[in-house]
Amino acid sequence: MLLDKHFLLMEGLQQVDTDKLINIEQKVQNMGLNLPDAPDPVGNYKAILTSENVAYISGQLPLLNGELQYKGKIGINLSIEEGYKAAELCALNTLSHIKKIKNFNKVLKIDGYINCSESFTMHAKVLDGASDLFSSVLGSKSGHVRSVLGCNSLPLDSAVEIVVTIELK
Repeated sequence: MLLDKHFLLMEGLQQVDTDKLINIEQKVQNMGLNLPDAPDPVGNYKAILTSENVAYISGQLPLLNGELQYKGKIGINLSIEEGYKAAELCALNTLSHIKKIKNFNKVLKIDGYINCSESFTMHAKVLDGASDLFSSVLGSKSGHVRSVLGCNSLPLDSAVEIVVTIELK
């Protein structure tokens, strides 16, 4: 992949640090995974919005090449393990945005939304897919607080959605 050190992502974000980009991509590849292209928003909103030293990354779905990979409800037609993988893919999509932010400092918070049956109670196990991936790739920059909610439905019938707040330097 050719990297252009001179492009800017969007207003409020600094120029891409290609050394960090390679570092995140290398760590992901060392785990046997691939970092997808950052998904475009599926509605009329920004993927990232910054305010002072905080950036808010809009809800990330388990999309790969524009296609939803995990559709349905955890506890009905998807297992906890599939939910975990869906959360992991949401985190990979989030990393695709983070890798472009030169002044990224750390993950502050993850809000997880789990499309599940009303009797499902293992929400935390599903969201661990995102937390575990961030920990493996970002190390000490991944320590975060989080909340997780069970939902009756999510956009596109997605199994999982995560919203991430990060600190900028």
